[in-house]
Amino acid sequence: MSSRAAVLSSQTKSKSGLLLGIAAALIVCSGAAFWIGTETPRELTSEAYADQRLPLINSQLNEAKPGFIFLSGDSHSELLNTTYRLCGRELVNGGVSGAKAELYRDFVNRLALDAAPAAVVYSIGTNNLLRKKKPLSAAPTRSFEDNVARTVAAFRRKAPRVIVLAVPPISTELKDKFEIAAVSAYSQVLQSACKRAGCEVIDPYDFARESDGNTARPQATRDGIHLSSYRAVHERMEQLLCPGGTL
Repeated sequence: MSSRAAVLSSQTKSKSGLLLGIAAALIVCSGAAFWIGTETPRELTSEAYADQRLPLINSQLNEAKPGFIFLSGDSHSELLNTTYRLCGRELVNGGVSGAKAELYRDFVNRLALDAAPAAVVYSIGTNNLLRKKKPLSAAPTRSFEDNVARTVAAFRRKAPRVIVLAVPPISTELKDKFEIAAVSAYSQVLQSACKRAGCEVIDPYDFARESDGNTARPQATRDGIHLSSYRAVHERMEQLLCPGGTL
């Protein structure tokens, strides 16, 4: 091999190694962001992850045809698979793992929702139930309701129908981190917010709940919070929203 060929070969290997390193770093970062709802890395807040998600979400919104359904809120929305159409309609996923009600209240105003969605599905609540935030006390509860109502009002200016999902159940293994008794309480708060803002609440997680309404059944979650099967959640949503097959 000539000296010039050897140099070129070395440069090519160096570039390939750099690209592989960048790809690996992106995979690690995206994986960390994905589970931000349960173990938020110090270097990546939910706000920073929302900033990362926004260009992708808005790009897909810009290409959506009128009449689509927009999935919004926290990781329970982000984990829904958009390859499964909902009620016969195209889906755009605007979920942000780790999102609390106050984050999405601001985030909704940055969304390019000009293509007239037929409906918005909004999942929120889990990340507001951290025990250290004392979610059952009066001030956090009022703040949660107000933030949800404001978000729904923003969605209602863009879509004729807004569907809010009840707060999913949480496994008792996370009782030291989450106020599990607040699951039902915050689902009731969602009902109250919807009376104010003009939305409807459905519970596509009913199959995964114990009779207390708060606790996840055994094997219903993969990590104590996220459901073992979001395809099952999707199918239950479809049963509740469009039993005839279309919205």
